[in-house]
Amino acid sequence: MQPPADPASAAVPVESGHIGPESAEAPRILRSDQEAGELTKLDLDLIEQLQLDGRVPYAVLARRVGVTEKTVRRRVSHLLAENYIQISAVTDPALLGFSAMAIVLLTVDGTRSPAELADELALLPEVDYVTVTTGPFALQAEVICVDGKELHDVVSGKIRRMSGVREVEILPYLRLHYQEARFAGIRVDDGRTGVRPRALDDKDRIIIARLAANGRASFRELSTELDVSETMVRQRFSRLVDSAAVRVMCIVNPLRLGFRSTCWVGLKVGQGAKAAEVAESLTQLSVVSYVAITAGRFDVLAEMVTVDGEALLKVLDEQVRSLPGVSVVDTWLYLDLHYKALQPRQGPVFTHARDIQTV
Repeated sequence: MQPPADPASAAVPVESGHIGPESAEAPRILRSDQEAGELTKLDLDLIEQLQLDGRVPYAVLARRVGVTEKTVRRRVSHLLAENYIQISAVTDPALLGFSAMAIVLLTVDGTRSPAELADELALLPEVDYVTVTTGPFALQAEVICVDGKELHDVVSGKIRRMSGVREVEILPYLRLHYQEARFAGIRVDDGRTGVRPRALDDKDRIIIARLAANGRASFRELSTELDVSETMVRQRFSRLVDSAAVRVMCIVNPLRLGFRSTCWVGLKVGQGAKAAEVAESLTQLSVVSYVAITAGRFDVLAEMVTVDGEALLKVLDEQVRSLPGVSVVDTWLYLDLHYKALQPRQGPVFTHARDIQTV
């Protein structure tokens, strides 16, 4: 993706806990394995409520799930500490300082297992999402960079040189069209469907960046930093949520919630059709959590989250293959998924617009 064309659509690089060359902190990866044990019914109830609103007060959360506030605090702290969940802002990645994104498709040479390569890819600071899948590409990695040069350097200098990688193919994002990190079965019809890019001012971008680093950050602290009233911060945040520019919510690996037929779906658009229209049609499907318009082998890439093969087959046959303009549908089922909530890059806070973010 090219750099923003004008200051109004750019974002502000901010100081934060981003895991990158500047930070020695280990990445917080939400994995899909069951090694740490099964989630309890209370855990699932808490995750459901925090997916609806990551900033819900603990006292309210306790009433909703029917336990004490002390129990809620202890259990949420455990889920965070053990990397079952993160609570973060989901927004347009340009808002956190990233203007170049791509899905990188990898084939392997057989000298290392895809799972081993996935572990290594997930440690790269520029990679936020790694999938091990069926199909010709054993792995896919979403790479999120500040500009095209960094994207080139990461793919050529790091990913291509990994032991076990045979070939690499890049699908640069022309547009990150849609994100919905609440999964089917726990969504509600609140009139706000997913997160979409929006032009924002400097104060809004700083609020989003702080909430990306810590979704439950204090509005009082934000008001001090921005030199505005706490009421003003709350009003700005409400407008950001109402306009679908951001959601603060619990980020969780869908495979851990039992959505075992989660997949990437690559679509090619037929002659005379528009990729943007196909992408928008996909956002109307409840199982679609992510839509990007890409350059390369596919025109549109979507993530679909379903519980089993029958549910996925029904969606593909009845809703996807019949979409106007779609000529080819290719599906890669997830076998494993490494997931990191996107964080802003470390760096000075600028008073003028520079850069932007999502999930």
